[in-house]
Formats: sequence, structure tokens, C-alpha cells
Amino acid sequence: MITESLADWLVNQRTQPLPDAVLRKAGDVVFDSVGAMIACSQLPEVVAIVKFLRRMGGAEECTMIGHAGLTSLVNAAMANGGMAHGDEVDPVHLKSVGGHVASGPVPAALTVGQWINAGGWDVLRAVALGYEVGGRLITVFYRERDYVARRFYPTAIVGSISSAVTAGILLDLTRTQMQVAMCLAAYQAAGPDNMTRDPAHMGKTFQVGAANRNGVTAALLARDGCHAPLDILDGSHSLFDAYLGAPDAGAGLLEGLGEYYSITDVMHKRYPAGSPNQTYLQALFGLMERHALKAADIDEIEVQIPKRGLHRVPTTRHASISALAVCAIAAAHGELDFYRLHHPEGGLDGAAREMQQRVKFVGREDWTNMEAGHHAIVTICDRTGRTHTEEVWHQPMSGPELDHKFDRLVTPRFGPEKTRKVESLLKQLHAAPGVRGLMTALRET
Repeated sequence: MITESLADWLVNQRTQPLPDAVLRKAGDVVFDSVGAMIACSQLPEVVAIVKFLRRMGGAEECTMIGHAGLTSLVNAAMANGGMAHGDEVDPVHLKSVGGHVASGPVPAALTVGQWINAGGWDVLRAVALGYEVGGRLITVFYRERDYVARRFYPTAIVGSISSAVTAGILLDLTRTQMQVAMCLAAYQAAGPDNMTRDPAHMGKTFQVGAANRNGVTAALLARDGCHAPLDILDGSHSLFDAYLGAPDAGAGLLEGLGEYYSITDVMHKRYPAGSPNQTYLQALFGLMERHALKAADIDEIEVQIPKRGLHRVPTTRHASISALAVCAIAAAHGELDFYRLHHPEGGLDGAAREMQQRVKFVGREDWTNMEAGHHAIVTICDRTGRTHTEEVWHQPMSGPELDHKFDRLVTPRFGPEKTRKVESLLKQLHAAPGVRGLMTALRET
């Protein structure tokens, strides 16, 4: 039984040391995710959720990051989950070429961790184990789903279960309770993908916020003795049967468990844009820098990416995910800044709109394997008739690049002094006796 074996392994890991490299990577994931959450905390979609939750009231228990005061555990899980994927700036899963796995475990771990004042190591362990489940599930969904014919959003579905596992680790659930929590989380999972026609980001923000609310709720109910079937990942009527029509899609879910850790396959985003944009932007900026090209020098840009990637970046979406908009803004301004993209007047100013007419995307029919999502060819034709081409594979971010990204996301919201304090607390999280000090620092003052 997959569900039972997975739950048994998870609860046993509470007393087993995780590899140092895994816990260090968990620290990087929390650091990067919190930077994203702070930046996204004031986006209209997140603010709308926060205002709603304030009207609902509840015990003053936990922080909604970037906002003043406290709210209930479940409310805070929803708000923090929403801002964890408030836009396209949070970490994604490299192996699945874009699944937003971290937006389940990180807000759940921080929020539940604050509620019980868990130590930093316990929070990082919960993130790593929640991500272990989320990373394995998202890879199955991305591999098995027909993205064009069967549209749903795996991140929201997986987020419900990974946040339940994360909360369950911190709440000391037994094996049976963890099985119940995963089932109750799956009962609440959503994922309609009609948000591809949404010019804003409410669909993703709300669904991931709800996933965290649902996962934490499921873990709390399981701890309180609620019952549910114990086989949600097994065979007929399973999660895979419901969403993929493939009861045995999870047959290999436990392969390498305890040897390979999903969180080691995190992809930190250089740019505040959807995953299919990450690789070609490396080439675009590289060509512009090496050949000293400005917007006025560019006659045409051609970008080759896998054809399936074009289905994931439709032009109807917000500028942070529409490939034509992302590429045009980057070329017009020589950078891609989170706050420019989310300016009330929109990231597509006159210069970017004009540049958009010179951008062409080509979907490669022959790039079909999963790894091809990290592959791109960019060609720039300049006004003198010269052609500049670069073929590129995604390059992981370095530590200094992560620090720079955090600074650019957080300083405009918190200012330099508070940003440095939060950065220090996050980098010392493994040594913190309790997480409440960090969560207090993450409130708006």
C-alpha cells in the first residue's frame, strides 16, 4: 500500500537525521519563498484575501506575512499560502519543469510552527518532508497529464496534500493519522485551469491559499481523531484515478525514498516570471549584454522553446506569465523587475508594447522530453542586419544571486534595516529555538 508505506516513512523521519545537504536546501527554499511572500503580500489578489479573513475574525494566533496583527492558524495558513504563490517569483520543481511545490510546505511549516513555537530545525525538517511528498506527486502529474486536452492545475492539488503532510509532521501525527490527513486534504483539493483566461493572478493565488488552509485543516482534524479511508494514493478511486484516469500512475512514487530527496531538485527563479520564461531570458539578457544591444538596436527577436511551453504562457495572462509580454518587457528595459511588472499601470508600457510587435515564439515539435523545458534558442536580429544567436540550458542560481534576489524583493517593502534583520533570522533559522521571533519580524509594523 503506497499511502501506508509513505505515511510510515514520514512519521519515522521525525526521529531520524536528514542529510545536511537536504536541510541546507530546505533553508534555501524557505529563504527564497519568504522573499517572494513579502513581495507578494501587497498584491491586489493577496490583499483581497487578507481583508476577507480579517472580516471573518478568529483567535489572534499567527502572522499574515507583510501585514499587521494576528489571525487564526487556519486563516493565516490561507493568507500565507496565497502570497507564497501570489505571483511567479517563488521556487519551482526542476524535475517537473515548473510545479510550484514550495508554496505548500513553506507557508504551512511557518504558520503551524508559529502556532506551536517549533524550533528552526523542526520547521526545516517539516518543509523537507512536505516537499518530499509534493515533489514526487507533482512529477507524476506533469508526466502523466495531457496539458492541452485535460486542463487542471496540479500545484493546487499537490499543495493540499504537501501542506497537510508538513503540518502533520509538526503536529506529531501517527502513521494512521497521516494517512487520514492526506485523504482529508485530497477531499478538498481543487485545480480548475480556466485561469489561463484570467488577466490577473487570482486563480493561482486563491487556489494555493486554499490548498494551505485545507492541508492544515486536514492535519488538525486527523490529530483530533477524524477518520477517512487510508488509501488515497492507491489504485481505484485514488487521487491519481480522480485526476488522471490512471489508478496506477503512482506505482513508482516511493522509488528511492530516503536516498533521493525531492527538495534537492528545487529550481530557484532568477526572474519574476513563469517557468517557461526562465531559460530563454538567460540567453536574451546574455546576448544584449555581450553585444551592447539596447531596445532601439533590436529589429526582431525569435525564441525557440518546446511547443508544450507555449500552451503554458498564453497571451491572455498577466504580464508576468505571458511569454510575449515577458520577453518584450525584458528587451525593452534590459531587466525584468517584480515591482515594474506589478505596477498599477501594468508592466506593459509603451516601450514594451512596441517591442512586443518584434517578438516571435517558435514551438519546437522535436523537444518533447521533460528536460527540454530547460532548453531554449534565442536569436536577435539587430538594425544593422547582424544576427546574434545563443542556445542555452537553464543554469542554477548561485548563493549570491539568491541574496541579490531577496534584497530586490524585500527592501522595497521592508526597507534596508528590517530587510537585513529578516535575512539574518532566516539564515540562522536552523539554530532558532522557536520560530515565533521570525514570524513577529515578518509582520508589517
